[in-house]
Amino acid sequence: MTMRRILIAAITMASCLASMTAGAVWPFSSGPQDIQVTSVTDVDLKDQPQLEWVSLKPRPSKIIYRIEFTTNMDLLALAKKNDYNISFALGPCGAGGVKDIGLGYGYVYWNKLRIYSDAKVTPDYSAEVAKGPPFTYQVFATKWRPSSIKGSMCFTLAGGSMLGERLRSNVAVIPNDQQTH
Repeated sequence: MTMRRILIAAITMASCLASMTAGAVWPFSSGPQDIQVTSVTDVDLKDQPQLEWVSLKPRPSKIIYRIEFTTNMDLLALAKKNDYNISFALGPCGAGGVKDIGLGYGYVYWNKLRIYSDAKVTPDYSAEVAKGPPFTYQVFATKWRPSSIKGSMCFTLAGGSMLGERLRSNVAVIPNDQQTH
């Protein structure tokens, strides 16, 4: 074997070993494990400019839920550090976590700022983070009828990076009294 082939074989083996090792590590979560839902409020979709609207038609007036939650983790710093996009799952609580039933409107927000790896840190956000935890964030969802869901509704953060790293948070139960607004 020539020196070049030996070098290529060594690089290939090292690359495979690194991939296998990374695969064993990446499925584990680096997300917050302390999220708590603090409120569920009715809001009008037409009054939520942070939610993208791509239709040529005007944004409709539709009552949706604004779900606020807290965590001690700065989610924007986490997204930037790990190149994460952060989303969420919402649905009935189950033994394996949350069974997402497609009620969510996209992403996680702090006021009008979408939380993701390329988001620009605003002076308002920096000032809020400087106060220290807990930090309050919001997500939006289609309204559901509590009678149509068996058991409690749950919420969890989800997301990850283009390299396959995963973000998962703990599962937060939405209090039943919050689900009837």
